[in-house]
Amino acid sequence: MLRGNETDFSLGRSGDVCVHRLSYITSKTYNMKSRFTILSASLLLAVLFTACATKPGYTVTGTAEGTVDGDTVYLSSMQGFFQFVPEDTAIVKDGEFKFTGEIDGAALRFIVPTHKGSAQGFGMAQILLENADIHVEIFSEQSGKEAVVTSTGENYVLLKEFEQLDSTYNARITPYWEKVNAGNDSTAESVAAQAAIDKLTAERRQAVYDFMVNYIPSGFSDLLLLYEYPNFEPEMQKAVLDAFAKHKAETPNYLSIVNAQKAAAATAEGESYTDIEMADPTGRKIKVSDYVGKNKYTLIDFWASWCGPCRAEMPNVVAAYDKFHSKGLEIVGVSLDNDGAAWRKAIKDLHMPWPQMSDLKGWESEGAAAYNVTAIPANVLVDQKGVIIAKDLREEALHAKLTELLGE
Repeated sequence: MLRGNETDFSLGRSGDVCVHRLSYITSKTYNMKSRFTILSASLLLAVLFTACATKPGYTVTGTAEGTVDGDTVYLSSMQGFFQFVPEDTAIVKDGEFKFTGEIDGAALRFIVPTHKGSAQGFGMAQILLENADIHVEIFSEQSGKEAVVTSTGENYVLLKEFEQLDSTYNARITPYWEKVNAGNDSTAESVAAQAAIDKLTAERRQAVYDFMVNYIPSGFSDLLLLYEYPNFEPEMQKAVLDAFAKHKAETPNYLSIVNAQKAAAATAEGESYTDIEMADPTGRKIKVSDYVGKNKYTLIDFWASWCGPCRAEMPNVVAAYDKFHSKGLEIVGVSLDNDGAAWRKAIKDLHMPWPQMSDLKGWESEGAAAYNVTAIPANVLVDQKGVIIAKDLREEALHAKLTELLGE
C-alpha cells in the first residue's frame, strides 16, 4: 500500500522463489492453464517485440486520467515478479507528460502515473520503448478502460501478425481447457481433451518456431525467443540457436541465452568458482576471492531485500552461520537490490553479520549473470580450493550438507 510520499511499484513472488520475469505473452483472457495468457484488472500485459528503427531517439507523450499539472509520471522497467523500477520521470504540464531519450534496440517499459507519490487508483500502460514516436492514453482503474498506445515503431506489423497466430491457437485450445477443468481427469472426455491440448500445443510450438526463424535476425524474433525458448524441446532449442548463429545475430536475448548456458556450464558442481567483485554496503570494493581461501567453505548467497522468499529463508541461513561459522564457514551475500538504502536496512533488520556485496543493478546484477541466477534465493557452496561442491541448498538441506562437511 502506498503511504505519504512513497512510490511503491510492488514486489512479488512465484511459489517460494523470486523469479526474473519481465513480461508475459498474451492476447486475451481465459481462466485456464495457459503459459501465454495472464491479465489483471489494472494491467494488461501484451506481446511486445523489438525491431530496428531508423529514427534516432524516442519521444513518448501522453495523458493520464486523474493527474493534474505538477504530478509525476514514471517510466519504469519490470524486474522480478511485478516489481517496478523507475528509470525516468516526467512532470505533467498542461495535462500531458513527455519522455525523450535514445535506446539501443527496444525494451518493455511501463508508464506509471502518480499523484502526491501514490499510484493508487491510476491505470498504467505497457509500451515498447524504441526509437520512435509513441503516444499513450491512460485511464483510471475505475473506468475499466485499457490504455491506448500508438507508435511509429516498425515492430507493430510483426506484432499484429503474431497476435493473429497466437489468438487462433488460443481459440482452438480454449474449449478443450474448459472440458479438462470441468471434468474429472480420469474421464474419457477429459483424457481426450488433454490429448487435443497436447496436440495443439505442439502445433503452436512449431508455428512459433517457424515464425521466429523466418524473421531472424529481427528484434521481433529475438524477443519471441525470450519467451518461447524454454517451451521448445532440446532439439528445437539447439536448432533455433543455430539459426541465430548462422545469421550472426548479435541480438540481446540470443546472446543472453548463449551467455547463460556458458555461465551454467562454468559454475556447475565440480567446476572452479567464478570470482565476483562489487561494493560492500560502505562502498568499499570486495571480492569473493577475499574469503574463499581463508575459510574451509564459503557460501555465495544470492538474495534481495525486496524478495519475500529470500527474507523468509534468511533466519535459516543466519542459524547456519551461527552454528558453523566457528567451524570454518563464511557467507558472502550477493544482493540483487536496486535501492542501496533498502539493501542496508534489510541487512540490519535480518541480522546478517557476514560480508555483503551488490552493484545495485537488480536482475541485471553482474554477479547473478556470472552464476546464471534467474531465481532467488539461490546459493553456491565453494570449498577452500575454490571448487563448487553444492548449489541451491535451502532449509534443512543447507544444515544437512554443512553438518556432513563440518560436523555437528
